[in-house]
Amino acid sequence: MKEFILRALKSKTSQFNVNDLINAGRMDIVCECIISSLFISNNVRKDTIFHVILEGPSYPPKLISFYGSELKGLDYDQKSIAEKINFALKQSMNLKLNEEIDLKNGIKVSKKSFEALVKEKSKTSQLIYLNNKGQDIRTFNFQENTTFVFGDYIGMPRKTEKLLDRLSAKKINLSPKMLFASHCIIIVHNELDIQKL
Repeated sequence: MKEFILRALKSKTSQFNVNDLINAGRMDIVCECIISSLFISNNVRKDTIFHVILEGPSYPPKLISFYGSELKGLDYDQKSIAEKINFALKQSMNLKLNEEIDLKNGIKVSKKSFEALVKEKSKTSQLIYLNNKGQDIRTFNFQENTTFVFGDYIGMPRKTEKLLDRLSAKKINLSPKMLFASHCIIIVHNELDIQKL
């Protein structure tokens, strides 16, 4: 199983305008990452789960998870995905910490922090932090269950990087260039496809 965890530090956790994703805390980046992680030509990646932790105003944190094996009725354009995120946020307004709602069709929403999620995943999966100071992806040996952690345009706070170190997350470098978050996902998928993982 491949899992991706995107930490979106400014993305809204309350209702937003689906026609203005940039001013919803760069929700456009979140939507592009969902598209890159789950969709391929005429199909969905059944072996992939995408998690996004939204930490912007007004009800953070919110975790929205998309399960490729169960996903139905989701079109792969930004506006359609933004509408699903908006629906998830509306349904989860009154959630208490660690409560979860199954929205059906492969989408779940909960009130869970980034820290809690990565700690949980570190117990069952190889935890990998996408970082330009890490080992070249082409020389890395991946395990069957792998979770990739990365940030949006802001990056990761230093406190978070220390947590990932404590959890023994491996650092992987994808390119000598600084890439868009959604491009990082495509490169990871391509490498794992080549390795048949």
